[in-house]
Amino acid sequence: MFVDSHTHLCYPDFAEELPQIIERAQAAKVTQIVSIATDLEAARKTLEIAQRFESVYAAVGLHPGEVPTVSLCDMKELAQLASEPKVVAIGETGLDYYREAKDDAALRQQQKDLFWAQLELAKERKLPVVIHNRAAEADILEILGAHAESLPKDWRPWGVMHCFSGDEKFAFDCIELGLLISYTGILTFKNATALRDVAKKVSLDYVMLETDAPYLAPVPHRGKRNESSYVPLIAEVLARVKGVSVEEVAQATTANAIRLFRLP
Repeated sequence: MFVDSHTHLCYPDFAEELPQIIERAQAAKVTQIVSIATDLEAARKTLEIAQRFESVYAAVGLHPGEVPTVSLCDMKELAQLASEPKVVAIGETGLDYYREAKDDAALRQQQKDLFWAQLELAKERKLPVVIHNRAAEADILEILGAHAESLPKDWRPWGVMHCFSGDEKFAFDCIELGLLISYTGILTFKNATALRDVAKKVSLDYVMLETDAPYLAPVPHRGKRNESSYVPLIAEVLARVKGVSVEEVAQATTANAIRLFRLP
């Protein structure tokens, strides 16, 4: 049994065959799916999908790329959506300095403010956080460290660094703060030797699996549309890297997802 801890079922790529996507996931023993929103429209659609399919759960959040268009009204609606029973996390939220914000200090600060507001919302709602990071490790660790200090000591894990592709130090810094890390199909890519080296050193106690579909399809589907039924392909590579069985990877990563998102 597997959990796809991060996909985007509301994206147009899946609009014509959602039931078939869910069926194929079930056939591949991916029995639960957490579908992630990146803006308010996606949050509404994601919640509708989660209410339609028993095995699907929603995370609602505002991606850093939504800055600077976010308003106070948007945050109020996000807070309302976060109260719905099938919402299991806030996210995806975080920092992204890869493009526009790289040389724009004002934009970086706006991203930080939006990130902090969603961390506070997650704390208020007692929900975990799905975190996006791109080229922002130092600032993201500083913010997460400050936030972690405000949480109860027994509230662990309280979030996940999604689509993890960082180095060993970043992985263990995240874990020390109380986060899980989640691997995508990148782990299967031929040029991802460094990431596999990190995965070899990180205990399965701190790991989840995700597709980030429709992106990052694992080998042998690289370059094509991704979907939840491909999670076992990531598990097979992780099992080989760790020198354990696929069943052990499935059991550990599923248990972690159930614990983080409080899934049934």
